[in-house]
Amino acid sequence: MKKFPWLQLFWLLILLLVIWSVRDIPLADILRALRSLNAAKILTLAALNICILLLVSGRWWLIMRSQGHSLRYFSVAGYRMVAFGISYFTLGPQFGGEPAQVYYLRSRHGISTSSALASVSLDKILELLANFAFLLVGILAALGSGLLADLAPIQATAWMAVPFVLLLAYTLAIWKGKSPLAGVLSRLPQRHGLILRLTRATASAEGQISQFCRRKPLAVFAASLLSALILGVMTLEYWLSLRFLNIQVSLPQAVAALTAARIAFLFPLPGGLGALEASQMLAMEALGLNPALGLSISLLIRGRDIILGGLGILWGGVLTRQRARVSVPSQATERRI
Repeated sequence: MKKFPWLQLFWLLILLLVIWSVRDIPLADILRALRSLNAAKILTLAALNICILLLVSGRWWLIMRSQGHSLRYFSVAGYRMVAFGISYFTLGPQFGGEPAQVYYLRSRHGISTSSALASVSLDKILELLANFAFLLVGILAALGSGLLADLAPIQATAWMAVPFVLLLAYTLAIWKGKSPLAGVLSRLPQRHGLILRLTRATASAEGQISQFCRRKPLAVFAASLLSALILGVMTLEYWLSLRFLNIQVSLPQAVAALTAARIAFLFPLPGGLGALEASQMLAMEALGLNPALGLSISLLIRGRDIILGGLGILWGGVLTRQRARVSVPSQATERRI
């Protein structure tokens, strides 16, 4: 904090946002909604979230299998959980854990950096495309539900259409054999070794993604279908969470409220802290419901993500200790030789 005083202001702003979100919410209303949860409901939601984790890992596993890398499914799921934990507890909930995924593929399976980076990048591209497509559908649902009554339909849709179109254009450019990101990096001063290595790694990864998309179009199509299935199960999990909290909404209204939550996670805040709570309270209020219900669903989402992210961080620690135990005997053997 002493070296980076701006961090104090950053955390102060987050604290103020959280306080603003809950300032007028009666605690009794929140507890009343949470008391409706029982063991059966919690176990049902836990099972759905395990299913979501396995499905999300399945897309990355499918890409690597198509690359010719045979990895155990649950090992891939463990790496994905570690990546989620890193991303969740850092400034960008959408990004942050990808270097860990590349590191595990390199250190534990001997996969080259370019191949590992290509698999992680393609998985992230397909994930983002699916997410922005869902947000487009969600905004249309929000317009129909009255959540965005104060905005013009064209303005609201453009918010998500612009990044979706840009990402789609980037994907098509790679498919055609171009390297857009590497081209941008190559324009930077290459005097620093880090920038030069990053440019070369990016060009190699984009080249491998291009070859993969051309040679394995069925694998890309299957991974895209899996992305749609993942979003479907996520929507089901959110809708059930609302039902279990006795929040009676239609499916389009649930999609609209979930869209608000997913937009909150786009903000550069650890776990969308404050933004998630505000989004759900505003969504419930726009639907004519008690804002306390929005805070209730936020706490349920927050608890789920903290548990999953915490398990990911713990598993990352286990993997690190395993790696350290393997490295120490190797170094001792080298000294003896």
